[in-house]
Amino acid sequence: MNTLDTFLRSAYDKWRDRNYLNQSGRTETFGSFAEKVNYLAACLLEKGFAGRNIGIFSPNSIEWMIADIAVMNYVGVSVGLSKDWKYDDLMYALKKCDVSCLFYSEVFADMMEGVREALPGVTFICMEKEFARCLSEGKAALGALFSLPVKTDEAPAKIVLTSGTTSFPKAVVLSLKNIFSGWRALQRRVPLGEDDVCYFFLPLNHTYGSIYNFIYSLIFGYQIHLAKSMKTIVQEMGAIRPTAFAGVPIVFMKFCEAADQYGVPVKQLLGGRIRHLFCGGANLYVDLRKRYLREGLYLINAYALSETASAFSIDYPGDSDLTSVGTLFEELDAKVIAPDESGYGELAVKGDNVFLGYYNDEQATRASFDSDGYFLTGDIGCIRDGHVYLRGRKDTVLVLPNGENIPANALATRIKQLDASIRSVKLYVRDNVLTADIYSAAPLAWDSLIGEFNLTLPRYERIQRFHIIDPSVLLK
Repeated sequence: MNTLDTFLRSAYDKWRDRNYLNQSGRTETFGSFAEKVNYLAACLLEKGFAGRNIGIFSPNSIEWMIADIAVMNYVGVSVGLSKDWKYDDLMYALKKCDVSCLFYSEVFADMMEGVREALPGVTFICMEKEFARCLSEGKAALGALFSLPVKTDEAPAKIVLTSGTTSFPKAVVLSLKNIFSGWRALQRRVPLGEDDVCYFFLPLNHTYGSIYNFIYSLIFGYQIHLAKSMKTIVQEMGAIRPTAFAGVPIVFMKFCEAADQYGVPVKQLLGGRIRHLFCGGANLYVDLRKRYLREGLYLINAYALSETASAFSIDYPGDSDLTSVGTLFEELDAKVIAPDESGYGELAVKGDNVFLGYYNDEQATRASFDSDGYFLTGDIGCIRDGHVYLRGRKDTVLVLPNGENIPANALATRIKQLDASIRSVKLYVRDNVLTADIYSAAPLAWDSLIGEFNLTLPRYERIQRFHIIDPSVLLK
């Protein structure tokens, strides 16, 4: 059985001539999308990439989507890579995930020169220059549409690299069974359908955007408009007038700020036709939800992890409880480990949503499950009457080469208190050095500030290397 193939065929049969994907004036119908998926898969199979890991390094694009489905359904394992990564992060990911072929955008051509030299065994395909040729070659090689053999639902289909707070990202391996574990729960909550138009903003290398915004569109039949840039969101929404949009809290806060600045309703900035607003990725403040409610808009809160294929809990629209992170998906078996007197403990879950494991990391995979086979989320929360509530992450412990343990969350909190401009702090050990990424746009004397801060710490907890990063990248 292959659920993806079932829905791809169904979308082709039902909506072949209907507009589907839109990007800067370019369009694909459901029919042309499915055809190009088949052509690209045939090309990759002809080139000998069956069962191989294939990377995609690009901003969101129609080509990204075609490649993702083609690889997952027919070829091997799709590896989505963040367009915001620099050379070191990209090289780490390509090596970690044993990528054999890399689709990349021409905007990264300069970086690719060094990557090509370092990885001579990898095949590189520039989307802007070579994608059309691949489709042409695949069309010539393909016998008939949907004639290629498909993978099973249990086979590895996608690798998602986490944005973890410690060291380099982990490589989360998902199957099609994982990926399609949440669509029925979503359907119960939100009646998405053929009349809906989704303005697509979230990055395709993240699970929620990739699965819930993109892949599930093959089930529900709604159109997708790919966002051009952060700077043009309001203008594009005004032109497109979407009915569905998913974002993170800071984006919804920005809409409120803009509405106040220009003296217009938030709904007007969202195009005037919006019905379904999804929010996840960070804590959603009750006051923000109330602001949207006053304007007749319900912010649907969602909570999950990459390891659970973004399936865990989502609000039922209209739920009066604005403090939870949604209602637990009915298909899942979740529990709270070692709850305190108020019922809070570590959330753990079993179900079709739980990933296959971390790629080439058996030790980390084993450590992420308890003795009963429940995946340990690392989040402290409780479950009451089906509602899920979060308190925060378990304190991450970084282990230095000398055996000293660093309480990462506590130390990051102290660094954030150094200046009001600091939006976020990420601590990790790289090259055996305790390193901090500090997200701030303030032109402070950072060397002196961190130096003075280090004097308040035990020697082994001192920050040995730090990077000051513009917090605007957090929006990405």
